[in-house]
Amino acid sequence: MSLAGAAAPQAAGAAGALQTIPVAPGFLASERIPLRGTLVKAARLVDRAGEHLLVVTSRSGPSTAPTATPGALERFELFAALYTHKDKAWAQTWIIQDHVDCPGLDSSAEFFPEYITVTDLDKNGMAEVTVPYKMSCGGGVDANELKVILRQGEQKLALRGTTLRNTRVSAPYGGEMTFDKALSLKENAVFKAHLTSLRDKVYVED
Repeated sequence: MSLAGAAAPQAAGAAGALQTIPVAPGFLASERIPLRGTLVKAARLVDRAGEHLLVVTSRSGPSTAPTATPGALERFELFAALYTHKDKAWAQTWIIQDHVDCPGLDSSAEFFPEYITVTDLDKNGMAEVTVPYKMSCGGGVDANELKVILRQGEQKLALRGTTLRNTRVSAPYGGEMTFDKALSLKENAVFKAHLTSLRDKVYVED
C-alpha cells in the first residue's frame, strides 16, 4: 500500500501529527478509486481515525434540461470526496458535490486547487479538509457564487457568498459573505477564521 518513491505513512498517533502525501492518478487507479471526470487534486492523509484519500475532480458535459443547446457544454460538476481505508478497501466517508446546469447562458464551475487545505486547526488529531470553489450561471460580468466548505468527519461548516467584481473602477459589486450559524459558536472560531482567510485569497476576480 506504500506509494512509489515515498515512505508509507505512520499512524498519526505514533507520529504525533497529521500527515499528508500527494498521490498520482496511477495510485488511485490501482486502488480502484473512481474518478468523476478530470482529477484536480489528490492527497493521502493519516490522522487518528486512520488512513484516507482525498480525491477532487471536475467534469463538464451537455445540459440535462429540455432547452439544452445541442453539442454545447452547459453542465459543470464539482466533486471532492474522502475515502477511508477499511477492511483492505477504500470506503467513501463523505463527498462535497455541486453543479451548475445553465442552457443558453454563460456558465462554469471550478475549484481553487492551491487553496484546498488539509489541517488540524482544533488539535484533536482529526483532519479538516477545506475546499473553496466558484460557480457561475448568467452573464459574463456577473459576480459568481463562491463557497468555502470545511469537512471534519460528519461535521460540515461553510462560508457562502459571491466574488467581488469591477474593483478597478469606482463601482465594485458582489463580495457578499454569509456563515453557517454553527460558525458563531466559540468552539468553531478557529474554523471561521480559516474559512475567512481562504475566502479573502480568492474572492476578488478583477
